[in-house]
Amino acid sequence: MLTDETKRKILQKILESESFKSSKKYREFLTYLVEASIKDEEPKEITIAIQFFGKSNDFNPSEDSSVRVYASNLRKKLDHYYANEGKNDKYRIRIPKGHYKIEFQPNEGKIKKRLKFGNKKLIYALTAVFIILIAITVYNFIKVHRLKEAYSAIIYNPIWENITESTNPKMIVLGNDLFYLEIQDGEETIVRKHYINTVEEFEEYKNAHPEKEIIGITPYPFFPKIDISTVPILIKLLNAKYKLSLKASYELKTKDLLENDIIFLGSFRSLHFLRYLLRDSLIEYSENPDDMYVQFNEPDTSFIFRQTGEPGEKHIDYCLFRKLPGPNKNTIYMFVSFFEAGISAATQYTFDEENIEKINELMEKRYGEMPEYFEILFKSNAYSRTPLNSEIIYFRKLEPEKLHIW
Repeated sequence: MLTDETKRKILQKILESESFKSSKKYREFLTYLVEASIKDEEPKEITIAIQFFGKSNDFNPSEDSSVRVYASNLRKKLDHYYANEGKNDKYRIRIPKGHYKIEFQPNEGKIKKRLKFGNKKLIYALTAVFIILIAITVYNFIKVHRLKEAYSAIIYNPIWENITESTNPKMIVLGNDLFYLEIQDGEETIVRKHYINTVEEFEEYKNAHPEKEIIGITPYPFFPKIDISTVPILIKLLNAKYKLSLKASYELKTKDLLENDIIFLGSFRSLHFLRYLLRDSLIEYSENPDDMYVQFNEPDTSFIFRQTGEPGEKHIDYCLFRKLPGPNKNTIYMFVSFFEAGISAATQYTFDEENIEKINELMEKRYGEMPEYFEILFKSNAYSRTPLNSEIIYFRKLEPEKLHIW
């Protein structure tokens, strides 16, 4: 039987691990449960909500699932720890589903016995096989260790949980600016107008100017600069387990929205037909280069936030992040900003565990839970297209039954 001192040593090793050291809330939650177990107590959900999470005495588990959500994420973090750093630990901490009393069990993943060989030929043969396996392992490690690192950074993130746990194919959609071809002074010229951002707007412009020799939309997309820290992380994460594809926003079809989990990264002007996914948002925006702004309207108040500064120098950018239910049991993530700094800052914010806890706390304080679907407006201070810091200036829970996008 384990002593209390041994149990606390097991706990301390976990708290100092890479899997836990950057997550203050989960370290404290695990410590709370272990100490309760040492006292031979099995805390109830209501007790945990009031004592640990600081909920009011009228806490109702049927209306607030935050304790269960935290417990579920804690189980996943423990599984991740024992699959990696703790795979050779002698004992394993376990939280049975439906209960909150910690159990200390022998770690079945640990190799308990050493094999003994008396036959030298067998030893040589096994050694050769072992060397080959080592070579294969090293090759695979070199090939995928960065991908694994990116995947583990998001796997326990409730914001990304829909997409990482879904078996749907994944599609990253990059917003592309619309350019068209026109004959000017006898030469084929590539043209970009800030007020032409959809195929429909292009056709209207073309029909309104029959005097112009307009050939058509360029057969190749033009992408604004997207921060390199965003797309590769998503590609590595999603390509680790799922079928993944990339597409320009002007190529997107209704079929894509039916068959894939979608992550859109792009500017307001590059939404193309995804514009209709913002029609029920309280956020309005102007993409006019002379006056870019976002505005949200609540029943009794309205706020306008204008983009300031030049993207090549010190500037402020805004990013609207929407997590929406798709039309076919899928999920759509939208990161929409004026420049790449806003997208980069917002996506990085959603990868950071401490920031996820901030989002969780804000949502719980207002709604009593971390909603599955929501929209958040981020403000980012940036220099030379690189985000310096970001903050949440608006957020709202989205209720699927009240959305009118499908």
